[in-house]
Amino acid sequence: MATMSSLGISDTSAYQNDQRYWQAVLAHDARFDDTFVYAVRSTGIYCRPSCPSRRPRRDQVVFYSRSEAAEKAGFRACRRCGSQAQSPDSPQSQMVRKALGALEAADVESVPTLPALSGELQVSPHRLARGFKRLTGITPRDYAEARRLARLKTGLRNGDNVADAVYEAGYGSSRAVYEGAQAQLGMTPGTYRRGGAGMQIGYTLIDSAFGRLLIAATERGVCSVCLGDSDATLEK
Repeated sequence: MATMSSLGISDTSAYQNDQRYWQAVLAHDARFDDTFVYAVRSTGIYCRPSCPSRRPRRDQVVFYSRSEAAEKAGFRACRRCGSQAQSPDSPQSQMVRKALGALEAADVESVPTLPALSGELQVSPHRLARGFKRLTGITPRDYAEARRLARLKTGLRNGDNVADAVYEAGYGSSRAVYEGAQAQLGMTPGTYRRGGAGMQIGYTLIDSAFGRLLIAATERGVCSVCLGDSDATLEK
């Protein structure tokens, strides 16, 4: 049975959203770019939290969860930080959604390369790579690798033997898993299949822009990253 131990990070969940959002604006915190935009009454412009423009006065700022809401209230997008790119109807957002759909539909054994994916979407590889990372925080290849690892984890948790789980996940060989995915599993695939029996797993729970966040790791690497509303559920 795996042993879990808390790392004791302080809890900040008592803060109100507007306080957290204002701190994000002051820190130019890009982690909140997909969470909200802030509008400035004195200029009539709204920006992303990471915008490098001069910080406005607090009493002139109002927060909106989506750029559409800010525009409906009469604000226009900042040209410097490209706030309009957050709109789900923007060309960039539509491009990334299509790319995600193509990666989801791809055969596990033949994940499309960036040139192939950009060719399918009829955009340049540079534009696709830049837009994808801007809106998701990772590259198309990273996303495809994360999906493959998720399939491996699911197979192992469902009781598949390691060889079958590796094959069904789309890995070319067991060696690739033991050399690469082991660091992402935080243990060998066999140990992961047994529920981490005998492993010492350290973890921390912190507040994030998307709820409570649990990160767990062994001495070999991170073995779990989970989001949720309940600490007890995340720990379980």
